[in-house]
Amino acid sequence: MINPLISVIIPVYNVEAYITRCLDSLKNQTYKHIEIVVINDGSTDNSLSIVEEIGKTENRIRIYNKENGGQASARNLGISIAKGEYFMFVDSDDYLDNNAVQACVDIVNSQQCDLIVFDYYKVNKQGQKQHIHLGTELHTCSAGPCNKLFSRKLWENYRFPEGYWYEDLGIVPVVVANASNIAKIDQALYFYDISRDTSQTNTINPLKLNDKIYMVENVYKELEKQGKLNKNLNKVEYLFIDHLLNGLLFKLMYVEDTTVRMNIAVNIKTTMDRYFPKWEASVKHNNKGIKKLMKRIVIHQYLKGQFLLGDVLLKYPKQLKKKIV
Repeated sequence: MINPLISVIIPVYNVEAYITRCLDSLKNQTYKHIEIVVINDGSTDNSLSIVEEIGKTENRIRIYNKENGGQASARNLGISIAKGEYFMFVDSDDYLDNNAVQACVDIVNSQQCDLIVFDYYKVNKQGQKQHIHLGTELHTCSAGPCNKLFSRKLWENYRFPEGYWYEDLGIVPVVVANASNIAKIDQALYFYDISRDTSQTNTINPLKLNDKIYMVENVYKELEKQGKLNKNLNKVEYLFIDHLLNGLLFKLMYVEDTTVRMNIAVNIKTTMDRYFPKWEASVKHNNKGIKKLMKRIVIHQYLKGQFLLGDVLLKYPKQLKKKIV
């Protein structure tokens, strides 16, 4: 398969300030045999008109409009209509290195693989880039779909869970666990823009925080149903620890409502105890050193509902650091 068609799926919702940059990064790909599948998820700003204008001079862009249903529903529609042998996902406020698709195709043509993982950059408001180095396991390759090239067959039986936040987390690790041959490109080919204040990454919605719990549970249950849980059990435990303890729990420092904080902390501990009764030993084993010891203390304080001490150790120093910067 020397010249496979690559479908790049882009959900679009109210990103008029970013969508041109995103589409330019695709138009300028050194590999030309791509289709750019744009799913307009009910945008109310000028995003659609911008895409349509660009589409007048770029025949590889296919535009589909739908009522607003969230990123998961937009991606799922893209999966259903994409024609390529391989899929890539790009968020509309992010962008790709011009050689990203070609780098993946070169791997596809040189070895048998159904999934390729590559590194990415985090880009802040000042334009500073942080290289995020990743692995190839379900717990080390990132739970997002945007730093990967997938064979079409990997998505035949899967779709993103709709109606939730953090929907990537609920299905991408499952898809990765079902890949038979994974290749890795040790280059940052994706630019993840973390500067947009209204993005989901930068938004704390207390009513949606429990969705992270539902999503990691979905990974556990899907792999269990497939008979693939046991061989991936340690990886799934790390996924739970990373996203519930190191991720979700620390988001609680930004939740003002103490009752909500307590409810989510209880849910996290109940979930960890149910699925991985010995999780505390794993946290201790993987968190050695002074800084990590501090993190362990905060985790235990938060889980006990003792938020003040946790805030003193973690939240207030972070706020002070931001003021200094």
